[in-house]
Amino acid sequence: MLGCAGSSYDPMLQHPCSSYLLESGVGALLLDCGYGSFDSYQALTPETRLDAIFVSHAHRDHVADLEQFMTTSDIWREAPRLIASEETMAVIVPTPHILPAEMLVLMGDAQQFQLENFILEFSTTTHQMPTLAVCVSFGARRVVYSGDTGSSWVFPPPFVGADVALVECTLGHREHGDSPYHLDAQEMSVLARELAAKRTVITHVPPGESGSLRLESARRHEPDREFLLATTGLTLTFN
Repeated sequence: MLGCAGSSYDPMLQHPCSSYLLESGVGALLLDCGYGSFDSYQALTPETRLDAIFVSHAHRDHVADLEQFMTTSDIWREAPRLIASEETMAVIVPTPHILPAEMLVLMGDAQQFQLENFILEFSTTTHQMPTLAVCVSFGARRVVYSGDTGSSWVFPPPFVGADVALVECTLGHREHGDSPYHLDAQEMSVLARELAAKRTVITHVPPGESGSLRLESARRHEPDREFLLATTGLTLTFN
């Protein structure tokens, strides 16, 4: 995990924002690249060569370091490649048609894409701007990444029963007037139950707020599920 803070970047705390690196024997895929993720990549995994970056949506806590990644040639196994929706690209690059055809892969809801030995399937979440969640399969393993979402997200069957689900938990406890486009700890717990992953990793905690309280709440609401709290540098291994 190169970064897991959400909603904003605190220049004093300097916690890197959403960015998750998946590596297999033959490929490496980065899920989002928010503030601070490029420096985190250089510090934590400088030998990794990327095959592609998937961007869930265009909020800066998910995409701020994209230019640094895309323009640094020696971090790529071959050439830079970006996977995103057409709506996201319209915000990131006002004229995406100027990009080389081999650099950009446009995806949308219910579509699939194969990259090296990764198979990616996408699902539109409920967020205030167009956002794609992704289910990444490699061999017999699957990882689900929710991106940002509200509680009304309806995900497809392949997202159920993954080895790991990275699920946002922006809100500790929902208050009147809170955004319907993010999850609180109880809503995240319900989503974790429905996704039925072997392990659920709680992500997207805003800087300065308590991830531990969210973790305690999740375990209280769903005691039979395994929850972990995302931290920068956390590594999960699939045997």
